[in-house]
Amino acid sequence: MKRALVGMLCLAMLLTGGWTALAEEAQTPEDVAFAMQVTETIADLGDNPDIGNRSSGSAAERQAAEFIEKTMKEIGLQNVTVDSFTADTWSFNRGRVYYTDAQGQQQHLVLGGFATQLKADMQEVSLVYAGRGTAQDYEGLDVKGKVVLIDINQAEDWWISVPAYEAYTRGALCVLACNVDGYAYYDQDTIGSQDICGPEYAAAFSLSQNSAGILKALIQDNGGEAQVVLDVESIVEKDGSSQNVWGEIPGETDEVIYYFAHYDGYYHSYFDDASGVGTMLAIAKNMVESGLKPDKTIRFVAHGAEEWGKADTEYDWSKGAYAQITEVHPEWAETAFAILNIDGMNPVKGHTAYSVAATYELKDFTEQVALPLYADGAYDFQVNAPTNCWTEDFSYVRAGVPSIVASYEEPRSLYRGSAYHSSMDNVVLGVDEAAWARNIQLFTAFALELDKLAARPVDFEDRFEAMAESYQGQADIEGIRAAARQLKEAIDQLNADYAAALEAGDDQAAQTLRDKGIALDQETHLIFKDAVAATAAFDWEDNTVFPYEVTSGNIAALEGAIDALEQGDAALALDEYLYNVDYNWYAYDFSQETYTYLLDKMYNKAEGTWGEGMIRRPGEDLWEEIHSLKDKIEAGQTDFAAEIEALEQALERQQGYAAELDEQMVSDVDSLTQRITQAAAGV
Repeated sequence: MKRALVGMLCLAMLLTGGWTALAEEAQTPEDVAFAMQVTETIADLGDNPDIGNRSSGSAAERQAAEFIEKTMKEIGLQNVTVDSFTADTWSFNRGRVYYTDAQGQQQHLVLGGFATQLKADMQEVSLVYAGRGTAQDYEGLDVKGKVVLIDINQAEDWWISVPAYEAYTRGALCVLACNVDGYAYYDQDTIGSQDICGPEYAAAFSLSQNSAGILKALIQDNGGEAQVVLDVESIVEKDGSSQNVWGEIPGETDEVIYYFAHYDGYYHSYFDDASGVGTMLAIAKNMVESGLKPDKTIRFVAHGAEEWGKADTEYDWSKGAYAQITEVHPEWAETAFAILNIDGMNPVKGHTAYSVAATYELKDFTEQVALPLYADGAYDFQVNAPTNCWTEDFSYVRAGVPSIVASYEEPRSLYRGSAYHSSMDNVVLGVDEAAWARNIQLFTAFALELDKLAARPVDFEDRFEAMAESYQGQADIEGIRAAARQLKEAIDQLNADYAAALEAGDDQAAQTLRDKGIALDQETHLIFKDAVAATAAFDWEDNTVFPYEVTSGNIAALEGAIDALEQGDAALALDEYLYNVDYNWYAYDFSQETYTYLLDKMYNKAEGTWGEGMIRRPGEDLWEEIHSLKDKIEAGQTDFAAEIEALEQALERQQGYAAELDEQMVSDVDSLTQRITQAAAGV
């Protein structure tokens, strides 16, 4: 089996562990310059002349796809393909509010958009202010047919879909949301947007703090209601189309290492994720020019409709990736070796904290490759596990493909809070070219290290070790951990024997070991897929948790609330316990109609998305009990018998759910243990 040297990527150094030399040779100004050129070209494409915006199925998104296709061909990738897929589309063509200033001059304010439907051509409208957009904020306020200005902190309070739907139930034309904190706080002129996670008919737009201040003053000066002119065109169309673009460096086997990045985005999205596309294509160009002849095919995929692509669901993002692996190319999962997703390692000037996340099974491998590259201390770097559902690899993970993802998180990432999904996500933030070069180096190293292995370097013990920290059920966790250790030892030995055979020039032995590795990869693919299905679930904030954690949290909260009420302390029941049951924190501040919609959306509107089935049991609807307790506190009443009875019924349901989930966990763990043991024995 011939293995080509990789020139400036220095594969020889990887094979012998020469990390210092690799670091020196991979960090080239030419790589960064090309990545920046690609990034700037994509970032300049936008439908809205004021802010950009390159969203699902829009003209700007199509232009970006055409550019990426052209660039992939120019740098020498093979089999370049554009795959169309069905997605809801959104074009945010314009968004402005016009008002008359104190001097009688007409002025305008620029709006950001959410994926909602509204067209108003210089329409005169009434504007009112409704605080945080809660039910209480609407008391005594008539908003029918009007524009409602609200403040929002999506990081700490609630998502935009909640006050937008509340305004819709009251007949408002739309809401204008000002990010007062949480996201998009780079400065007071920053406009921020997120995916809507709600229906397209509950229209919403965003504006900066300075713009909101102007409108608030205008409202106050006019007795609580101001006249303004709304000029917006935000068009959502169901069942349109977007596209994924990919090309590859063919390998000697059918197995594939994937690179991912997405090219759609809010505003100009220079860093999220045009820079990911730039980084990915710089790596591809480097590999092609080096003459790399990989063992495994290396495939580079630019996804569309990542930020948003499906209306009226909680799981409205990552549509392009979901469509690709479930509808367009489901067969990809069978031969996929691993995923390298470059969405999040934003090389912003002044940032020193970087991280990657890996599925539990690739955490050890990721640390082995990444940590030596950051040992010089130039950047604060860490490896986390597991990955989450916030970007496009999650659909592939559910299909059985482990992943490594460039990640960022607060408080270590200043970008995440200050410029993420905002008008400040552009080159004016400044670029750290050295950090960019390091990113190129890191994600190149991941692929080259994966490519030289006979078998996928998965370690299933990490998943069940994490589970053991909180699990109190009947499944044999120690048994599956022991089996996983045996499999990991067998994989390590197979890869060591393969490397030794290659070094010795024993092609026959190497081929035999490689064939054994491919057969083992088919087994670990299926085991990984079923392990994810058995152990991964969502809580009611889209965090990936173990299935039992939701019910155990509910049981503890309900028991605490019942005990508090039996002691006569309704405030404690409300403030410390009921707030933590499923989706009930929204019941405190919003109308029953809004709450009911939200609860139904989370559990019943996931079909046809990557989130389908991830919330394992329906939520407890405690809206009536919560409001009854609030009313009784206000009235000074102390008879909580009815509320206690309702909560005891909820507790009984949750205990039943917990028993069902654990029975399934016992069965799943037993089955996985047997399969892992068999896989290890077959190596």
